[in-house]
Amino acid sequence: MARYQCPTSRSHPLFRQYAAAVIAADMAQPVGLVRTTDSVLDAVRRLVAEALPGLAVVSDDGRPLAVLPASQVLGLAVPAYIKDDPSLARVVDEDAADRLVEGLAGLTIQSVLDDAEPDLLGTITHDATLLEVAALMSRLHVPLLVVAGLDGRAIGTISARDVLGAALTQV
Repeated sequence: MARYQCPTSRSHPLFRQYAAAVIAADMAQPVGLVRTTDSVLDAVRRLVAEALPGLAVVSDDGRPLAVLPASQVLGLAVPAYIKDDPSLARVVDEDAADRLVEGLAGLTIQSVLDDAEPDLLGTITHDATLLEVAALMSRLHVPLLVVAGLDGRAIGTISARDVLGAALTQV
């Protein structure tokens, strides 16, 4: 699929026309997509290495299933008893605290989906406008949305940063 770049010069004759017609498919990035069979630790490594705001979980055939913001992914590593009473975190020895993610070893994304309490599935169609993307992201309070193609499969994600960046080109 051909991707078009928005002209960056305000004097360019197509700048206003393009900026007004930014659609989800133009902004979608193939990042942050993980499958239910992927390792949680590998997903966490990607989240950190790519500075992602979260993960979009897709089925084996590429259909969107859930959005896991980075804060919920982090919560997977925190023991339930500490989530219930955060003051207990002070009494955990430093060595144990430093090994926060060790408990995620051997787990798959599917095995933690219920515990993660994923956000309402933030999926937007490929032809959604910039304002539609911003409105849904704001209403669901999610840092990223999954962009679905004509066949319902994920073609990528859009982050709040992507939306704000596209909006700034119109100012």
